[in-house]
Amino acid sequence: MLHEHMRRCKEAGYRTLILTVDCQTAGNRERDFYNGFSFPLKMTPARMLDGILHPSWTWSYLTSPTYRFPNIEGSVIGEDADMSSVVTWFGQQLDCSFTWDDAEKLIAAWDGPMIIKGLASAEDAKIAADIGAAAVVVSNHGGRQLDQAPSPLKVLPEVADAVGDRLEVLVDSGFRRGTDVIKALALGARAVLVGRPYLYGLAAGGEAGVARAIELLQAEIARNMALMGLKSISDITPDCLHKNS
Repeated sequence: MLHEHMRRCKEAGYRTLILTVDCQTAGNRERDFYNGFSFPLKMTPARMLDGILHPSWTWSYLTSPTYRFPNIEGSVIGEDADMSSVVTWFGQQLDCSFTWDDAEKLIAAWDGPMIIKGLASAEDAKIAADIGAAAVVVSNHGGRQLDQAPSPLKVLPEVADAVGDRLEVLVDSGFRRGTDVIKALALGARAVLVGRPYLYGLAAGGEAGVARAIELLQAEIARNMALMGLKSISDITPDCLHKNS
C-alpha cells in the first residue's frame, strides 16, 4: 500500500517525500476524551447548545459539501467513504514494527529526496543521514504524542551540530509567532514548518485565510529582524540569543 502511494506521488509530480516516524501508534490525547471527541460524532446536549449559540457556523456546516479525501478515495477507500471510515483506515496504517532498515528501503524505492520527520536526538539524525535522508525534521509532533517529550528547540542545536553539514535540518511543533521562527533559525534550523497557524487561517477564511496567516508570520519576522538590526536571514546566528545561565 505504501509503495502504491509513492507511485501515485511520482505520477502527480511530487519531488520530495516526507516520512513521519513519531506517530507509529496513536497518542493518549486526553483532551479528546474530555471533550467527547469521537467518530461518528455524538450529538450531546452540550454540543446541541453550542450549535444553537453559533447559528452561522452551524448553517454553513449543514449546507456545505461533504468533506472528501481525494488523496486516498478510490484507491484505498471507497468513493463514498465518510470520516469514520477514513479514521479507521488511518489507524490501520500505524505500524510499530517499522525500522530504520524499512526507512532505508523506502528512500531507495522513492529515488528522490526524502525527509524524515519526528526525530528528537542527534543519534537518530545521524542514522537518518547514514541511510540517505535529504533532511530531518526535529519534532515532537506538536506535543500531542509522547508525554514529557523534549521541546524541539532544546534538542535542535545538538542535531544541527551533529548533521547540519550532511543534510538539511528543519524543525516544527509549536511555532506560532515570528519570534519563534527567528529563535529556531538562530539555533541551527534551515527552515521552520508551521501547521496550526495556516490551518486556523484555512478554517476561518479558506484560501484567503491561509494567505493572511502567512502574511502575518512574514510581517512579524521582518519587523522583529528590523528591531534586532538584522538585514537578512543569514544574519540570524546564535549570537542573536541571550541564554540564561
